[in-house]
Amino acid sequence: MGTLEPIGEAVPEENRALAEALRTLFDSLGISMRRYAARCHTDPGTLSRYLKGLRIPSWSFIVNLLAHVAEARESQTSDEAVALLRQLYVRAAGATTGTKRTADLQRLLEEADEQAREAASLERLLRQTLHESQQQIDHLNVELKALRAVRAADRQAAKAEIELFASEADDLRQEREQLQAEIDVLKKQLKEATNARMLAEERCDQLERQIESVEAREGKKTEEEPSHIDTRTAAEHVHTATDEAQQSAAQKYAEAQDQMTAAQERIAALQSELEDAKRERLREESTATLRKHLVSASPEEASVEGLPRSLAVRLGYGPDQVLRRVDAASRVDPEDVRPILTRAFDLQTKDEAERTRQLLSNSPIRVRLIFNEVVTRSIKGAAISAKEDPESRVRPVD
Repeated sequence: MGTLEPIGEAVPEENRALAEALRTLFDSLGISMRRYAARCHTDPGTLSRYLKGLRIPSWSFIVNLLAHVAEARESQTSDEAVALLRQLYVRAAGATTGTKRTADLQRLLEEADEQAREAASLERLLRQTLHESQQQIDHLNVELKALRAVRAADRQAAKAEIELFASEADDLRQEREQLQAEIDVLKKQLKEATNARMLAEERCDQLERQIESVEAREGKKTEEEPSHIDTRTAAEHVHTATDEAQQSAAQKYAEAQDQMTAAQERIAALQSELEDAKRERLREESTATLRKHLVSASPEEASVEGLPRSLAVRLGYGPDQVLRRVDAASRVDPEDVRPILTRAFDLQTKDEAERTRQLLSNSPIRVRLIFNEVVTRSIKGAAISAKEDPESRVRPVD
């Protein structure tokens, strides 16, 4: 490791005190001068002059030496030792005016360099933060544009759907008016047929009374004829007259029966047409109800009870809205139930889907099975902690 050369006699007292303090610190490292010079990126001759007191080192060199000593001892240097070393350094640096000026400038240079390095580090950190923030803003802008595009597409689709239902509603309204007119005509014809049947029945009753009257009159006439008249001839005459009267009455009765049968058939046909008209009117009212639900779920409504509306609610596929849609579709066209539930599940959140499942618990089993199948086959199905419907194990949905 080598021994340090002694400090010369001509070295000023201030430099000697500083050099001795540096020697004490250097000796605690236990390494050679050349090795430490390589560690500090310093010339060995310069390091030797520092330790001999021939040259005043910079304060940064002393700070690095303190750090190396603390590392070798595995303990921090006390504040008193640092303060004492700083005092020795100031006294040695201020021994001569030129040396003091140089030391002050060196100290200022070190402080300025440290500030420059801190500023550079801060600049790099700020640049990196700015870059990350800009990337995040760009990413958010892309997502925002995508959401706006989806919203515009959904709004356009909903508008087209509402226009389609409005057109169908107008057609159904016209058809309802035509059916109402036909119903009025059928009611009038039914009334006429009922009157005709009543007249026919009254005519039958009248003919029956005439037959009874004729039979009674013929029987009385037979009793009042003289005994000299030939009984056989009178009987034949009475029998012939009775037959003719019975035949005439039977013919009129048959005609009345035919009229009554035709009237009954007409009444049955009118009743069948009336039932068809009622069913068609019920279908039109159900379609109008469905359109009313769609219009009431317009995206133009901003909020419900002061709270922001979800995308599903704004598009008319909230839990309550889906229940009304399913009820209306079940009455009009049951095949529309599956597209409604599929669309609703794609738009709803987890809580809304769970609420929809609860509302459908009182619906027909086919509706519940369709909803369970939609949840199972959907990608979002894993996110729904739906309670399994025991009836869903009975059979698959057709």
